[in-house]
Amino acid sequence: MPAADPVLLVQRAGERFVSEAPGISTRHAFSFGRHYDPDNIGFGTLLAHNDERLTSGSGFDDHPHADTEIVTWVLAGSLLHADSTGHTGIVAPGAVQRLSAGSGVVHAERNDAYRIEPDRPRLPVRFVQSWVRPDVAGVVPAYAQREVDRASLAGDWVPVASGSRPDAAITLGSATSTLWVTTLAAGARRTLPEDAYVHLFVAVGEIEVEQVGVLSEGDALRVVGPAGLRVAGRTPSELMVWGMR
Repeated sequence: MPAADPVLLVQRAGERFVSEAPGISTRHAFSFGRHYDPDNIGFGTLLAHNDERLTSGSGFDDHPHADTEIVTWVLAGSLLHADSTGHTGIVAPGAVQRLSAGSGVVHAERNDAYRIEPDRPRLPVRFVQSWVRPDVAGVVPAYAQREVDRASLAGDWVPVASGSRPDAAITLGSATSTLWVTTLAAGARRTLPEDAYVHLFVAVGEIEVEQVGVLSEGDALRVVGPAGLRVAGRTPSELMVWGMR
């Protein structure tokens, strides 16, 4: 019996739910908070995929999480993290951060890293934060932050967070989930990682995807089933892909 064709669903940047607060703008890929949509509650192991922007001095003060793998990838600026386990960190482009909320943790994320490092410029922050369903509930909360060689992103897909790949920068408590990142020059090509569920996000730039067409900054593509679609950069671009089983 022939394999079914993959299911392809495009979500344009302007179709995301938007939350606004003083100094904060969030674009949600999925049902979130007051933006309830029973037909759009996660995808694969992804519970949330938020495109966040914070002006200087703004951010999210202490708030709780539990039983969620929270992965943060900063596109511009510097994000200051602090949590109730005593971990603090400044996340900037080239670093990936993971907070395993487990049995419960309180954390804050703010665009005020200059309080710790006064020489840091006071610029807007843009970051993408993903929440992933863990394999086991109630674990002891844990934190990890690692640098990624940004030059390597121009060569191929790089696993920056994974529950199964030993070459990933950080580990996840979800064995079936991997976050891949790559950068494309105009005209450069890649083939999308294949998995049961694939979520492609155009973080920066503009690309063309086989069978889909042009995707611009903030657009996303959800793929169900093996596809191996070819991607070409139309402008210098940065792409994020969650591969999930």
